[in-house]
Amino acid sequence: MPERLRSLIIAVTVPVSLVVLAGPACHGVTVRGIRDAAGRLTLGDMRLFPLHERLHPRGHGHGRRHPHDGGHGPRHRRGRGHARHRPPPPRTAAARFHWGRPVASDDFRSGHLDRRAWEVYDGPGQGGAGRRSPRAVSVRGGVLTITGRPDGTTGGLGWKRGRQRTGRWEARVRMSRATAAYHPVLLLWPTHARGGAAPRGGEGEVDWLEVADDGTRRQAQFFLHYGSTRKDRRLWGRVSVDMTRWHAFAVEWTSTWISGFVDGRRWFHTTRRAALPRGPMGQAVQLDWFPHDARHTARGVRRHAPATFQVDWIRMYRR
Repeated sequence: MPERLRSLIIAVTVPVSLVVLAGPACHGVTVRGIRDAAGRLTLGDMRLFPLHERLHPRGHGHGRRHPHDGGHGPRHRRGRGHARHRPPPPRTAAARFHWGRPVASDDFRSGHLDRRAWEVYDGPGQGGAGRRSPRAVSVRGGVLTITGRPDGTTGGLGWKRGRQRTGRWEARVRMSRATAAYHPVLLLWPTHARGGAAPRGGEGEVDWLEVADDGTRRQAQFFLHYGSTRKDRRLWGRVSVDMTRWHAFAVEWTSTWISGFVDGRRWFHTTRRAALPRGPMGQAVQLDWFPHDARHTARGVRRHAPATFQVDWIRMYRR
């Protein structure tokens, strides 16, 4: 017998318990003895326990608590069928950051565009190129669609209910592969200056989603325009994303920063105070035509096919 064993206590009960103290160490070993059918003593289970822990006889309601069961009985390893699965992260910024209830929203479920809520453009296109026509804007199947034709006839609209000073906006959108001449845009611009990258008064423009690429729709940009009318400055960012699939884009504008999000993940952020808008901003949805960008269209993309920009829903929140 090893020298470390100092004592051996045998309690003559059935089942028999043997307690072997393992020297000065702080742990011992409990060995349970059970008599078999022939009356022979056999060994049962063995486990470690702290020496200072009290042992209570069975049947008295004070059975020794397992050091890890929290007093609620032994723990059992969960099988695969009981594994805990974390729910997927929210796919919108509003859900992930608890923005609350929107103060304005449109899900286009009525089957037609609410003209009380939207101002549809009818006039020259971006920079005087092409034309913005009400006929390019339609609602079908709960989706708002702006269609751009090869000749530059396209559309845009302003959300009358989407105006405020600081706040949050979010929209679920997608677009088709088409000529690089078409740039889908979600933007905020001054309500009294009628917009523009450098409007009168220098109050800027927030393009919180713009797709300016080779027509494959594999990325999105954020452009924050600021500065005087004569000198337009901008901050910008880019994120890789398949824009032919539905994604939720969002912007948060506060008195100290502006952030851009896609599917609940922030991908643009600035705290440059000089770049922040100075007054109330309104929400617009546009499919702008830049004919000089047509030369950047990737091979395999149909240059003369109509381009579409679709909105499933749009929401505005207070800050």
